[in-house]
Amino acid sequence: MTPPILTTAAVSSPAAVHAYSGMDRARALLELATVVPQHDVGDFHLAAIREWGESIESKDTYTFGHCERVAQNAVAVARALGLSESEQTSIRMGAHLHDVGKVNVPSEILNKPGALTAAELAVIHMHPVWGEQLLSAAHLPWDLKPMIRWHHERYDGTGYPDKLRGDEIPRSAQIVGLADVYDALTIQRPYRLAMTPAQAIAEISKCRSAWSPRVFQAFLESLPALSRNSRFH
Repeated sequence: MTPPILTTAAVSSPAAVHAYSGMDRARALLELATVVPQHDVGDFHLAAIREWGESIESKDTYTFGHCERVAQNAVAVARALGLSESEQTSIRMGAHLHDVGKVNVPSEILNKPGALTAAELAVIHMHPVWGEQLLSAAHLPWDLKPMIRWHHERYDGTGYPDKLRGDEIPRSAQIVGLADVYDALTIQRPYRLAMTPAQAIAEISKCRSAWSPRVFQAFLESLPALSRNSRFH
C-alpha cells in the first residue's frame, strides 16, 4: 500500500510540517550523537528520540504526552519483569518511538470524530510498517524495530500487521503494546471519553489473552507505578 504522505493535505498542514521538521531535528541529534563523548551519548539519543516522538503527537491534538507516559509505564512493566537496565533503556526508547509511523497517516484520519471506514482503518494498520521503515535510516545502539513493527500484535493472533501469535511476538513489543493500550484508553478521543485508570484496567482484563500471562501479570504488579504516571494523577 502506498503511504499517503505525498498528498497535498498530508504534507501542507501545519501539524504535518511540524512533524517532519521535528523528525529532521531528531535525525540531526542522532547524527551528532555519533561524535559526542561516550558518557553523553545516552542523553543525546534520548533527546533525539523524545523530539521525534513529540513531533508525531503534534499531528494528533488528543495525544500530547502519550509517548512519554507509554515509555514510563513500559519501563515500570519491564522492571516488574526483572529486566536489566539495558533492556529497560531499550524499551524506553522503543516506547517513545512506537507511533513514529503515524507521520504517514493523514491528520483527518487520526482526528476523525466518527468510526473509520475499512480503507481508513487499513491506513492506520500500516503505521507500524511505516515506522519500521522510517527507523531503518537511524543509527541507534538498540534494536527498536521489533517494538515499532509489532506493538499492535496480540498473543492470540488477532493483532497486526503480521498476525504473529504467542512467543513469536518479542516480549519488548508486548510490553510497549500493553502500555500503549492502557494509556490510549485513558486519553479522550474524538469518538469517546477517556476512561479512568480503574475502568481501563477492567477493560484490558477482558482481553488479557492478547498478552502473555507473564507480561500481563507484570502489568498488574506495576499498577501503583502506572497510577503515578497516569494523566489523572
